[in-house]
Amino acid sequence: MYEDFFGLSHRPFPSVPSLVGYVETESHLEAIETLLRCVRRDEGVGTLISAPGLGKSTIALRLHEELEDEFEVVRLNSGHCGSRRALLQAIAYELDLPCRGLEEGELRIQFAEYVERLDSRRMTGIVILADEADLLPIRLLEELRLLTNFASKDRSRVSVVLLGSMSLEERLASPYLMSFNQRIGARTFLQSLSTAEVANYVRQQVQDAGARRTIFDESAIGTITQRSQGVPRLVNQICDHALLLAALGDETTLDADAIEEAWADLQRLPAPKRQIRTDSAHTTDSMIEFGSLEETKPEPLNEYPSVVRFEERSLAEEQEEFSPEAAEEPEVELAFQNATNPFDEQFEKEEVVIDRFASLGDQDVRGIRRVVSPRNSEIAAFLVGSEDNPAEVEVVQPSYSNAEGMVVSRDFSTHSTGFTDWDDRDIIVIDSKEKRVEEPQHPKMPAPRRRTYRQLFSQLRRQHA
Repeated sequence: MYEDFFGLSHRPFPSVPSLVGYVETESHLEAIETLLRCVRRDEGVGTLISAPGLGKSTIALRLHEELEDEFEVVRLNSGHCGSRRALLQAIAYELDLPCRGLEEGELRIQFAEYVERLDSRRMTGIVILADEADLLPIRLLEELRLLTNFASKDRSRVSVVLLGSMSLEERLASPYLMSFNQRIGARTFLQSLSTAEVANYVRQQVQDAGARRTIFDESAIGTITQRSQGVPRLVNQICDHALLLAALGDETTLDADAIEEAWADLQRLPAPKRQIRTDSAHTTDSMIEFGSLEETKPEPLNEYPSVVRFEERSLAEEQEEFSPEAAEEPEVELAFQNATNPFDEQFEKEEVVIDRFASLGDQDVRGIRRVVSPRNSEIAAFLVGSEDNPAEVEVVQPSYSNAEGMVVSRDFSTHSTGFTDWDDRDIIVIDSKEKRVEEPQHPKMPAPRRRTYRQLFSQLRRQHA
């Protein structure tokens, strides 16, 4: 769209990974050389870790280009494989092998047969470049490890290179991938571009596209580096959008304001204000937009000696100087409330409590109600026996008990309680005369007759029928 306006043969800043106009940076060069050495010398699994947008997919294209003459290269562009069968199907598709309608075991046998035929094709082995490997589940990473077990002539016939974000490094640290982690022979990382690398990248891309003059000035390069943070993907987006807006506005050279406008348009931010350029002949140093500024002379600087002598002072003066100032008023005020007596309460009416048992005193107990029990004789015999022989008492069992007599040893020796007057208000008088408590007589109920019930139920059935 803007190629004709700037005289370019193609878009200099593509939105997809491409080797057209590839600019090799120091970080990219180091990663490519390390991974190539790892694959060719069979050092194990290679990994490339970087933040998004730094060029992992571009490096995968470079590795494919460098290794395709020696190895069968398999590029797995997406890590969204849900099962081992899907992973083996993707590998078979890249190797131009049948992949539809085959089970996991059949795909594995087919891959093993293909590895055995590599010598006839004069290929060293198979290289699997797994892009976005951080999205692969642990079981599929373990499946890739198992594929590296195919070996012949003292080297592995299958090499694996994993390319992913920082989360791939965390996943490889899992205890379930300990065996896989031990096979990693090369770890590489990508860094963001510096200001010099951004300037070289932008100018090289424009020159490869056929530009005959400078399109981005120095201020534009600095703004591109600031807004993109050295990420090549963002550099491509900003530059491509800035060229588009410049073509629409008939601007042949892009400065910092054009880059800010493109960045604001990409992020849907308010458009930045452009600085208005004026000629120096029509401006004065003492005038601004709304008035003039008065010329003020700078205040003179106080001159201090280079050496300061210490004066001798007494310890009392030092202590007085650093002692805290006394407060005019107390900092903490203590407030106490008057305590009240909870028992000093005035009652309108007093209630006199009289103990009705205290008035009895030593009165005669003959008027007290007697307690009658049907076992009075047994209790009396027990008490009399305790007076004659207080050490051993034979308990008289009732006539209805079949248990044998039991001798109970009791000690009724008198102890001095310290009281001379006995309180006999709790004495219970026991009458030795046995009185039978007559049970109430209940009228006897006649026994029910079955015939009467049968007649009653028959009558009820007829009524309801």
